[in-house]
Amino acid sequence: MNRLQKLPKSNRNQKGFTLIEVLVASFILFLVIAALTMVYRGALLSSHKAERSLQFSSLVEPISEQIRLNLQSSTNNEVQGQGSMGAVTFNWSAIEAFQAKAPPSVDAEQGSVIQGEKTFRLWNITLELQLKSATRDYHFSEVSW
Repeated sequence: MNRLQKLPKSNRNQKGFTLIEVLVASFILFLVIAALTMVYRGALLSSHKAERSLQFSSLVEPISEQIRLNLQSSTNNEVQGQGSMGAVTFNWSAIEAFQAKAPPSVDAEQGSVIQGEKTFRLWNITLELQLKSATRDYHFSEVSW
């Protein structure tokens, strides 16, 4: 006699999942959710880094303009300064790398050579920006006269 025929009639028609099937399905679901959580977390961290980098980069040009104005009025070989723009604070230092007179030019109407009167100075500048616990350093050169 067949086993199904021996079982009571109520057990023969039961349908559903076994405990093992439910556990395997739950484990697979857990793995998928964990993977998606890690992807979301990585995207969120990348977004915050990009935002901070954009904040720093957008302030370099206005700060370098302030530095340029300070260098044009300076007579020293080394200049330092500090300030803030919005939530970002900055410190900068400039060291003169090279100094020279303007090259002579030719006056076409009179046919004479005119000696350059201005002195050009090349500066190596170090700029440090701080926003909360993040710090970013920039190094660039600037010419003043």
